[in-house]
Amino acid sequence: MLPLCLIVGSDAVDPAGLHREFDGFGFKPYAVATFSSALGMIRQWQFDAVLVDGDGHAGSLLHALPELRDRSNAPIVVVWSDSAERRQIEALQGGATEVIVKPASARLIAAKLHRLIEIGKERPPAGAEEPRAVVRLGPLRLDPRRAAASVGDAPLVLTTGEFELLLLLASRPGEFVHRDTIARTLGSGAGEGRRSADMHICRIRKKLRDAGAKTLRVETVYGRGYCLRFEEESPLGMFATRHPQWCA
Repeated sequence: MLPLCLIVGSDAVDPAGLHREFDGFGFKPYAVATFSSALGMIRQWQFDAVLVDGDGHAGSLLHALPELRDRSNAPIVVVWSDSAERRQIEALQGGATEVIVKPASARLIAAKLHRLIEIGKERPPAGAEEPRAVVRLGPLRLDPRRAAASVGDAPLVLTTGEFELLLLLASRPGEFVHRDTIARTLGSGAGEGRRSADMHICRIRKKLRDAGAKTLRVETVYGRGYCLRFEEESPLGMFATRHPQWCA
């Protein structure tokens, strides 16, 4: 599947050209006009790269970069006309991974983004990474280091794909995860990934139900993706009227 690139603001070459050209340079681009829209997209999707048109956001760029950096692990590239060394250093210190000074072709920008993505995948060597932390949501416990899952004291038997998908959802409780992100997690193409996601979700719902995880609900955000919610059980054992559509 093509890497996802979030383009913030007017593009770096002309009003619409970069968005169109990136399709031909091995990216699936998504363009937004503001940083607030960019942050909303980052909460929902997992991007491989973020490209910011600095000229369109000169006044807010240095304030927005740290938040972009905190919300996304993807390389952030700023493209602008300002060639002043001081401004470039400020952008790098603020959270940019790379600064490209205009004029720059879409081909060059795409090549640099591809290389930054590759570097991110190459780093660090095995054993050097911080182990992923255990994820807990209500009675659910997921241990990425051992690929082990449990509900309360009972083990939850999951396939590799089911575990990775449930871990993705549990890491972002209450937020919907887009189907494209799920397809990438499952290592599938877009169409195949959507069908595979639906099957995995059905099995996860059934296994959570069979394990007695009544306070966990996998919701379908129709046409977009899925969301995992945890709801505290009331003292009378009464729950909200909305229930997931369990798959037998």
